[in-house]
Parts: sequence; C-alpha cells; structure tokens
Amino acid sequence: MNTIMLVIFLLVFSIPAVFAESSNVGEIYWKKEIISSNSFVDIYVHDNDMNKKEYPNFADKFTISVWSDSSPDGLEIDVVETGVYSGIFKGSVFIADSGETAKNRLVSIPGDILYAKYVDFTMPDGSTSDIFSAAIVKISGQNMDTLLDNIDSKYRMSKSIEKVPSWIKNNAGWWAEGTIDDDSFVQGIQFLIKEGIMKISTEKASDVAKAATVTESPKKEEKPVSKSGDSVIASLESKLEKCSEIVKSYVRLDCEKPIKQEILVHTYKTGAKLFQVGPINYYWFGVNSEGNTFEISPTGQPILNIRMLADNTSSGIVSLNCTSPAICNYDVWDGSKSFKYSGMDFTSGQINLNPGTAKEFNILFGPNIGYGGTEFEYDSSKDYTFRINEPFGSLNVSLDLK
Repeated sequence: MNTIMLVIFLLVFSIPAVFAESSNVGEIYWKKEIISSNSFVDIYVHDNDMNKKEYPNFADKFTISVWSDSSPDGLEIDVVETGVYSGIFKGSVFIADSGETAKNRLVSIPGDILYAKYVDFTMPDGSTSDIFSAAIVKISGQNMDTLLDNIDSKYRMSKSIEKVPSWIKNNAGWWAEGTIDDDSFVQGIQFLIKEGIMKISTEKASDVAKAATVTESPKKEEKPVSKSGDSVIASLESKLEKCSEIVKSYVRLDCEKPIKQEILVHTYKTGAKLFQVGPINYYWFGVNSEGNTFEISPTGQPILNIRMLADNTSSGIVSLNCTSPAICNYDVWDGSKSFKYSGMDFTSGQINLNPGTAKEFNILFGPNIGYGGTEFEYDSSKDYTFRINEPFGSLNVSLDLK
C-alpha cells in the first residue's frame, strides 16, 4: 500500500512535467520518419499557445503545409486539437506513389523527402517563425538510416518528444493491467528521476516519505449510504466501490462502466424534466445545471451548452441524427433565426439507441465553424428555444437565458 501511495504521488506531481513544453515555441513532427507508400501518416503540432481556451468543449484547429520532392507545390491540411485544452494538434495525409496531389493526398515516390511546415505566430519574443519537420518515403529492401542522416537535423523529430523511453511506457501499461508488480513500476519512475526526465522537489519528496509511512486503519463494514439519500444510488455506489478493488485496469473499467451508466440514467430519470418525442424520452435538467451553461466569453461571444439524456422506449433501434451544422436535427431558435451547432459528440453524426438503452449527449452553440454553420447571437429581448426535429417527432424546449 505504501508503494502505491508513492507511485500515485509521483504520477500526480511529476508526470505533467515530463510532457510539458519548456517554452511556448511550437513543434511539428511526422509520427513516423520512415513512411511507406500508399498509406496514411499522422502529423502533430505541439503548441499550447494555439489552444485558445476561449470556447469550452471546443477544440481548436488551423492549417499546415505539406509537400515532397515529387510534389513541391504540396497542399494544406487541417490539424485539429486532440482534446479541448490539450495544445496538441493532429492532421493526416495520404502518401501516394502515383496520381495527382489533391485534398489530403500527397504524391511522393520512394526516396522522396516529405516536408511539413507550421507557422508559429506566437514566438516568445512576439515574432513569427516557420517551423519545419521532414520524413522520408521508404525504399523497399533498403536501409533508410543513411538517407535519414542526410536530412538537416533541425528538420528531424525533436528528441524531447520521445525522451520517455518506450520500456517505461510499456511498464506503465503492464502495471495498469496488473502484469507487473508495484516495485517493478516504481523502478521505472526512479529511472526517470535519476535521468532528470522527471523532477521532484525536496519538499515534495519529504511529503512522499511521510505519505508512505501512513498506515491504513482497518475499514469497518458499513451499510451503503448515498449523499443524496437515494437507496438505488447507494446500492450502485456500493457496487462501484467493489469494482475499484480490481487490479487490472481493463477489467476494472468493464466493471465500472455499466454501473456508472445506471447511476447516470437513474439520476436523470428521478431529477430531470421529461420530454416525450415519439419513442424517445429526452431528460433535461435545464440551464445552469451541470453541463448546461450559458455565458458571454471575454471576446463577447455567447456560448450555450446543452446536455441531455435520450432514452429509447421502443422495441426497435432508433437513431438521433446530426451530421454537420447544416444537416442536424437539433438547433436553437430565437423566433426569427436558426442557430447551428459549433460542437457536438454524435459519433459519425449519429447516436444509435438500441431498445431500452439511453445515451447522454452534448451540443455547443457558439462560433461559426463553417460547414453551413452559424455564429450564435444573444439578444436579451428575445426568447430562445432548443428545437428537436427528428423523423420520429418534433419538440421545442424553452431556454431561460436571461
């Protein structure tokens, strides 16, 4: 138990430092330096300055340039933030050995050097800088190391990006699955500290030592009690607690997932307002509840988040549809104008609900993201409604945004 406490402390306080950028200078790199023909390859940009943090639940994006020896004019591709606040952006391009360069398809023959360029507009000194990265198209049967060495070192993948050894990453996964013991994993953490990859202050080290000497008191068997006083939630929370004792992470997650879903659905059904639309019951807690917020950003942009639960009460599969801002069965209406979403979590534009199943979904209204979208506008003199217009039925839900 003492070892576990040590590991958790190190992870919480030190792991962020391992992956943190030393400055706000952007980095760009190809996921692989040696790339096979006729395959997709990912390109990453690390620049926390490009994470605007202006719109909640909204990932940023911008464009980068890619080209090759065979296609010097190249093309531009989008890179999209991997998380709402990650500051890490990812794009993808298909490396083709024939045809024409277009959209995200870059024609490059074996032996070609591939280039990617990101323009960093937020350098520490206020200037603008072009950041480059290079890779090479694989020649079958040939050792590519020599050709890679001919590429200017400043275009090669930064060593800082891969400074955590792969065996450390493997150990982390094996430890989470319960394949290796705590001591083996701690040895890996100690290696990172020794090599200067992870840094921990003397004060924090002292706190670790104190924490590691704490002895747990035996737990008393108690009857499940929920903070809400709901006996159903109390019973489910008790089951969830037992799941937490499972060592292997994937087994633990498999145990927790259905119980958390039961808690979620029960919470909605016993506390939220019900709206019946054909075979679907929509549950909503209203504006100013968790996940349902309305605010004006520092730049004056109104931001509205809608979070609901959809429950399929029928005996057949029912789909909720929202493919793009222009093709979506959910919008906001102010009496004269329709506002399209800026972000949503419908997988591939749909939420498919099996009989008797429920799913929570989120829709954000704010800046215009294109694709037939609109910028959300707020006028305190107007009344706003959230509109559902599915093939199985329609509904207008009044929004109190004042």
